[in-house]
Amino acid sequence: MQERGNTFVVQYRHLVVGQPLTDKLGTTLDRVTLPGRKRPDYLWPGDIIFMAKGTRNDAALVAELPHNTVCTPNFYHIRLKPDAYNLMPEFLAWQLNHVDAQRYFAACSQGSVAPSITKSQLGSLPIMVPSIERQKRMVKLADAATREIELYQKLIDNRQRMVDAVGQQLLRPDTTTEN
Repeated sequence: MQERGNTFVVQYRHLVVGQPLTDKLGTTLDRVTLPGRKRPDYLWPGDIIFMAKGTRNDAALVAELPHNTVCTPNFYHIRLKPDAYNLMPEFLAWQLNHVDAQRYFAACSQGSVAPSITKSQLGSLPIMVPSIERQKRMVKLADAATREIELYQKLIDNRQRMVDAVGQQLLRPDTTTEN
């Protein structure tokens, strides 16, 4: 990957399950100059990228990225037709990451060194399409759970820093012992 280029690239390391891809990634995205004359299939808000190769088959919703961003060929780029299926992209991304879908992907994954999911296997995954209201509620619940996980992780990290600081004080040779 080049340091400077005219196109940003999303890679697997940029995905955090349950979190959309946002412009916060802008500084961490690699930049490349794409070869060829064909206009790339840039990522748009509402698109989903699905990691087709590797041991984890995660999906992520594109929320807001620089307009000239693509994903690596290891991803399938999914764009829903507006109102075609009465399916929210946020809900589809959540459903692709759901434990039942992940079991399906694990069962049909092909290859031992670099397992992968084919487009037909992805397309054969049964997708449930509840009402828009139920989809919105599920996405809201999943977002709340993700925020809770982030808060708990911050608390855990803070507690570990406290334990480390107290431990450093306790283990210093010049510390006086109190009885």
